[in-house]
Amino acid sequence: MPIRPKTRRAASMSSASGQVAAPDARRLALSMVCAALGGIPAAAWAQSSVQLYGELDAGIAYVNNVGGHSQYRLTSGTIDGSYWGLQGTEDLGGGARAIFRLERGFSVATGEGFNDHPAYVGIGTETLGTVTFGHQYDSIHDYFQTFTLTGNTGGTAFAHVFDNDNANNSFLASNSIKYTSATYGGFSFGGLYAFSNQAGAFSNNRAYSVGANYSAGSFNAGAAYLHNNGRGNTTSGAYDSLTLPGSSNTVFNANVQQQNTFGVGMSYEIGDFTLSGAFSRAINSGVTDADTGDLQPSLGLNNYEINGIYKLTPAIQLAGMYVYTNGGGAHWHEGALQVDYLLSKRTDVYLESIYQRASSGAPAVINTNDPSSGRNQLMLSTGIRHRF
Repeated sequence: MPIRPKTRRAASMSSASGQVAAPDARRLALSMVCAALGGIPAAAWAQSSVQLYGELDAGIAYVNNVGGHSQYRLTSGTIDGSYWGLQGTEDLGGGARAIFRLERGFSVATGEGFNDHPAYVGIGTETLGTVTFGHQYDSIHDYFQTFTLTGNTGGTAFAHVFDNDNANNSFLASNSIKYTSATYGGFSFGGLYAFSNQAGAFSNNRAYSVGANYSAGSFNAGAAYLHNNGRGNTTSGAYDSLTLPGSSNTVFNANVQQQNTFGVGMSYEIGDFTLSGAFSRAINSGVTDADTGDLQPSLGLNNYEINGIYKLTPAIQLAGMYVYTNGGGAHWHEGALQVDYLLSKRTDVYLESIYQRASSGAPAVINTNDPSSGRNQLMLSTGIRHRF
């Protein structure tokens, strides 16, 4: 639940006798020293807030083919990964503010912790934008993913094959500095740079991204670009290795010497219905198997998505999508439907189905699952989600 903002009463300048009270005098002197050293007005001490928040998502899923067998399992995060977080701001005066955000993911089913959420600290203003430092989402998240259903109400299981464009935020950028602009006439933009942190190898596992968004009434559009060098080559760089399709219905962990991903999308609201379209392309070259070191073919994957969200009633929301992915001589069709029912403002229950069909020899694998032994995979799931 939210923690009430911390406030201080203004220091009383005099006591009943007309002299400065000792505790107030010490407080005033301390604030004047800090202001002189840091250029921060004494009034800024009174403006700060901290909030505790989070989400728990758990349910039951059936998958018709996981390595040739049916699977029933308790899920954690079929729509959103479960997590808790702290965020806060402090008014620094002159329109500036300090901000921080600290989140941690975990499995409701097992209690296992995951490093799949952001942690950063920064400074910004309403007119000039914000600069943050830490473990952060890249521009694909900020300016593209909302036009996909995985980046909107669909969530985790609705990701494109292998989340190849990172629209589901399978990876966050470590060692990163990010700028996010203010909004100017409906237009906003930003960029991120993630350091390799490796001496003598500045570009080995570094990344950068840029993106922009434009909104005007019911119309919204965005575009983003992400570039990585030496992805997965080191454990202290920008990104970990990623999963790519292999031969004969297999997948493997890959290090990529150069990866370029870009995406464009747009949406339009028509009453209670929102129609969205998105296109992305992820190009991976200099690919090696992260486990064996064997050289693998370069791979470019294209994703074409159309999706819709309809608010049937204030409490019931329907969503659906179709995605076609191709590249490397293979292709995948994926369709999904979701029904979400609000029990309250903070608690909802959902039912969803995802079906994927791959071309011959390509692995069928719905996000969050292991590969199918054949060309098809079907997932049915239901769950409950609570936000606090």
